[in-house]
Amino acid sequence: MEAQEQQVKLLENISISLQEITKIFRVVSQPVIKDVLEKALNTCEKRLVYNNMDGEKTVAAIHELTGVNARFISEWGQEWEKLGIVETDSNASVRGRRRKLFDLSLYGISINEIAKSEE
Repeated sequence: MEAQEQQVKLLENISISLQEITKIFRVVSQPVIKDVLEKALNTCEKRLVYNNMDGEKTVAAIHELTGVNARFISEWGQEWEKLGIVETDSNASVRGRRRKLFDLSLYGISINEIAKSEE
């Protein structure tokens, strides 16, 4: 085998291994992520705001869509960034806009229901 063919085979093996590790990590981390999301997004308003953080919408646009005070949107975004559930989207057309990292529906979290802690 040529050296280049060996390198390609090694890279393919590494890729397959990384895919397997990613699958395992996703399964193991799911309950932890769900818990963090439920605690951080403990109101309907927070869930709506989080769901609209797509890296493109401005705070003003999210305010228009949700009716939530712009100051709260900004403060929540900062908190969520520290928690690691949103990030500043470097691909956004304007710097500083945040993008959610998790799809709430994949974790069984309804956007329209208020968390149990408020009931």
